[in-house]
Amino acid sequence: MSRFIGLVTDYGYSHYTGILRAVIKGLSLNTDIIDIEHEVPSFNPMAGAYVILVSYRWLPRSSIIVGIIDPGVGSIRRALAVEAGDYYFVGPDNGVLYPAIRSEGFKRGVSLDFNRVSKLASNMFKGKIREWKLSYTFHGRDLFGPAAALIALGYDIGDLGDEIREDEIVRLDLEKVSLSNGFYNVNVMYIDKFGNIVLTIRPDNIGLYENEAYKLVVKGVEYVVKVGRTFSDVCVGDLVIYENSFGFVEIAVNQGNAFKKLNLSIGDLVRLAPLKYSKSS
Repeated sequence: MSRFIGLVTDYGYSHYTGILRAVIKGLSLNTDIIDIEHEVPSFNPMAGAYVILVSYRWLPRSSIIVGIIDPGVGSIRRALAVEAGDYYFVGPDNGVLYPAIRSEGFKRGVSLDFNRVSKLASNMFKGKIREWKLSYTFHGRDLFGPAAALIALGYDIGDLGDEIREDEIVRLDLEKVSLSNGFYNVNVMYIDKFGNIVLTIRPDNIGLYENEAYKLVVKGVEYVVKVGRTFSDVCVGDLVIYENSFGFVEIAVNQGNAFKKLNLSIGDLVRLAPLKYSKSS
């Protein structure tokens, strides 16, 4: 049996990505690899968790999603393989996998053991690698890729490590909002290649309605931003706030770049307060 493997990393399109793919193919030649995203902002599990959460359901059931945004590589952080709902998730235990695991429904999980993974995979690597050991800085190659390939081949995750409970997994919440002085306080969660800014809030949490507007406060600067369904609901070059295709609140500039216009980074605070929209505002 062979499954699809989806990859989400901050490796970029580099030799790290190529080697990760090669290791998986070296162990499970017939496995189809889907490159979901390799340009997740470096060292940012929140951005990676967002990409995994909004992407994994588009893969066939029984697929394995490998998420490697791992600033703690080589430290005492655990390495995970989790079965949740109809999918498997493999990656570091730093929260990057948790929103998708929670959404799909945790079934069981293990803390990956390199010795068990390498023992199962070593015969397949025989003659290719003189000495296979766990490096301090490239667990994608040495552990996560091989573990995902073994799952794709039909090995049980229980063969790959020690069982853990859901409440032992590091949690990361992508929906963060607080209310103060009439403003919703949220954070930037992700910025896509177009410069569109995803916030840590869903429309229902703030009552996002078309033909209204929000006062937007960014680094002490105030903007009035119309609520729309899509980019063209405002003039070219204007800001618009809307529900994105994955159900989160997003800020964009019609045919422009909100990231450059607002000078925001992932994690930055954004304050929002509803206003009644009129053409004179």
